[in-house]
Amino acid sequence: MNHLVIWKDFRLFYGSHPRTVTEHSHPIVQLVLAVRSTFLSKDDTGIWTNKKGLLVAPNYLHECDAKNVPIISVEIDPESSLGKWVLTNQLKNRPILNYPSNDIATIDIDEFSVCLNNEDWLAIRTMIEKVFSFRQTDQTSQKDKRIQDVLDFISNNINQNITSERLMEVAHLSESRLIHLFKEVMGLPIRNYILWHRLQIVIELILEGNLLTAASYEAGFADQAHMTRTFTKMIGIPPSLIAKNSKFVQVSFPQ
Repeated sequence: MNHLVIWKDFRLFYGSHPRTVTEHSHPIVQLVLAVRSTFLSKDDTGIWTNKKGLLVAPNYLHECDAKNVPIISVEIDPESSLGKWVLTNQLKNRPILNYPSNDIATIDIDEFSVCLNNEDWLAIRTMIEKVFSFRQTDQTSQKDKRIQDVLDFISNNINQNITSERLMEVAHLSESRLIHLFKEVMGLPIRNYILWHRLQIVIELILEGNLLTAASYEAGFADQAHMTRTFTKMIGIPPSLIAKNSKFVQVSFPQ
């Protein structure tokens, strides 16, 4: 049984994919590690090499072959406290990092499996934070109110056609200033953020049993073809693969 555990600031997948993940990038911090063995990943020269695990920075093109290899994949919001910690203290402006390394502690797979079977989500979250030596600080960075207004508007209107003109009105900024400020604050372009947000909705709808066409429209895509192209480009597998295997994925939403 595959498991997908979704917190507000990161998602955790435990299981295996039945096919190779093609070259892709996504606006999240991702840790991927093989549970018992290794998987293949292309290096900078295009040569496949065996890896125990990788920590990948947002928007970095990478390609892995973990077909039928049990893995743990942690996808972290780079704007969350944990995401910022990993970017600053582990990745340190590097696009990719081998796991385990001196910067990342080794996870106890046996302990992790026990906690997963017992649905001890607090223990699992604590374990993931411990992997990164994460320490919550009292220093909170306030987003620029104009960008927060844009984020709220996107969230509330995600199934609509969100135009640059409307976002400019919400932020009271020119297009060039909005584009620059959004990327400075969020670390990725507005369009990428909107697409990723829509894909998260698609995944949740598919796992709830909705058809791909219905999920596409509900998430604000023009049609299923557009959603499929975007999904494959940003996640590396077609959404049909999740739809076909959704009955074998146990999804949990810890409070």
